[in-house]
Amino acid sequence: MGLKDKIFTGLMLLFLFLIVVSESRQQEINWYPSFAVSHKIPYGSYIAYHEAKTLFGDRFKTVRVSPYVYFDKHPDANGTFVFYNPDISFGKTALKVLLHWVKKGNNLLIASQNVDQALLDSLKLEYAGYLNKNFRKDLILNFDNPDLSLKDSIRFDRFAYASVFIVKDTVNTENYIKLGHFESDSKDENINFIDVSYGKGHIMLHSFPYVFTNYFILQPHNLSYYEGLLSYINLKKPVYWAVNVQNGATSSGVFKYIIENPGFLWAYRLLFVGLLLYILFEGKRKQRPIPVVEPPKNETLDFTGTIADMYIENKEHRRIALLHIKHFMDYLRYQLNIDILQNHEVLISKIAQKTKTDKEEVEKLFDMIEVIQNQQNVSPEMTLKLEKQIEKIKSNYN
Repeated sequence: MGLKDKIFTGLMLLFLFLIVVSESRQQEINWYPSFAVSHKIPYGSYIAYHEAKTLFGDRFKTVRVSPYVYFDKHPDANGTFVFYNPDISFGKTALKVLLHWVKKGNNLLIASQNVDQALLDSLKLEYAGYLNKNFRKDLILNFDNPDLSLKDSIRFDRFAYASVFIVKDTVNTENYIKLGHFESDSKDENINFIDVSYGKGHIMLHSFPYVFTNYFILQPHNLSYYEGLLSYINLKKPVYWAVNVQNGATSSGVFKYIIENPGFLWAYRLLFVGLLLYILFEGKRKQRPIPVVEPPKNETLDFTGTIADMYIENKEHRRIALLHIKHFMDYLRYQLNIDILQNHEVLISKIAQKTKTDKEEVEKLFDMIEVIQNQQNVSPEMTLKLEKQIEKIKSNYN
């Protein structure tokens, strides 16, 4: 085994040792408010999602796209749409589609501490802060319905701040049904769950989305509260569970699965480090240097000079002059973008303008061209004079 191979093997063994050491350490709890249905961390919603899936059975539909896209593909959808996340923003188009869907006789359940202001304005509601004055005491939730009111307090430990609803509409009070509240010693209502009639349907708003988290449901007696919340959903119609609005639902695909599984994640890291070490130690070229092959020499100019010498030896001065004229006309067309078939006066003006040459000089050149084209014999002096006049005009442009 060579020196490089020994170093490579040693580094790989050292990396594997560091992996074993890091895995043996106790992992810290991830308190990120993910709310994603696939996450089993405290603030994921794995339990809530699967409990609802079991409860509603075939009527349960998982929705991974925006309401606008879903209703476009399923125009006959009817039932209850469920959204939950600490912050929910639908966007103008999606909100318009959702409200139109509710008006037709469907229901909407949203659990969030902060939703679109446009939605609150449509329902004539607003958020207000609820401060748990004694941070060491638990936050206590309950239902207003006596049949659902729980004897054992539903608690969420040491949660200092939450949101409650305030109804701004003092005229159509019959459209609002208070479903739940935060318990406190004050006389305030502290509404955290409310039903608002909207067209033929209903919009239910819950201000504490943490009831959908694994941590909340696993607390003593809290599963009863979650089941009571789901009881407000019509069991006879489909339930559309939106899983694309949660904080942790932004990533998807193979890499999401790898990242969520520590074993796969470490395997991915090991593969990456192994490739890096291979590039460092084995990636160098081991073959002999490839000899430089000179490209073929361009002998176009020599060939052109030879042809020119042939014309001169054969005294074909008129042919040389006509070639000069042809090349000049091609120059006008392709380099100066001038139409040579247009009116003579216009042509002279355009050439003079583009090459910044006096019209007299251009006119002189075209007179010379006309003479050469009409003669059978052209002298060497005339050919040389033509060439100089053409080069003079070209040099003015360049």
